[in-house]
Amino acid sequence: MIKRSFNALGIACALAITALVAATPARAEEPNYYTYVSFWAAPRAQWAAFEKSEAATDSILEGLVADGTLVCWGNAYSLVHTEDGYTHSDWFVSTTQAGILKTLEAIHNVATSESLVNTTKHRDLFLHSIAHGGKTARATSGYIRVASWEAKPGRGEQIEQVFKKYIQPDLDAGVADGSVLMYNFDSQQIHTDAPGGYNLAVVYANGDGLDKGAAALAARAKENPAAAEAFGAMIDNEAHRDTLSRVLNFQHK
Repeated sequence: MIKRSFNALGIACALAITALVAATPARAEEPNYYTYVSFWAAPRAQWAAFEKSEAATDSILEGLVADGTLVCWGNAYSLVHTEDGYTHSDWFVSTTQAGILKTLEAIHNVATSESLVNTTKHRDLFLHSIAHGGKTARATSGYIRVASWEAKPGRGEQIEQVFKKYIQPDLDAGVADGSVLMYNFDSQQIHTDAPGGYNLAVVYANGDGLDKGAAALAARAKENPAAAEAFGAMIDNEAHRDTLSRVLNFQHK
């Protein structure tokens, strides 16, 4: 993902990168995407039972992809743990909010299974996906890395522009060559956290894809350090967090 720390940028550099973005031809209007994410904290001894419960929704979600309700879905377990963190996550993406709500209704009975009820902590996010990419895939392995940032006041639009100009093209290239199975660049549709947060979630086919993505971003930063530093000037670095998880199941239409 993006380098974790950036040097503060002066006003001149910030204006320069803004001018560069403004001079770039706009991408074609992208369709709306909405993403629902659930995080769970399952006791270690119950991981196998929890993952079995998660797998019980697979056929339902596959059917919702087949009928066009969903674009994709997946679930994963955490590889980098924090003391108060979550152990598992699942997500699904639709082009409409109605599609998200239809999916929640469809999996409601499974979501009340004993394994899920016994989790020690749970939270959900309802996101608006500013950018999404992916192509037809069905996988039972891979990795999902999520980077989270908080925009400084008034900088959200600039962050979105920098993402689309400097980061999204490499992600699209990864989708094209198969190293990236899916990516989402999101803000919250339902604000359960303070406004101004952004998440970049990327599902990599394997560890090599993770390395390839990191190398592409490092090359971008080297080619245009002003852009990387401008991005750093737009965010609250102290609020930045990353997660890395192992994919259990994934499907993209």
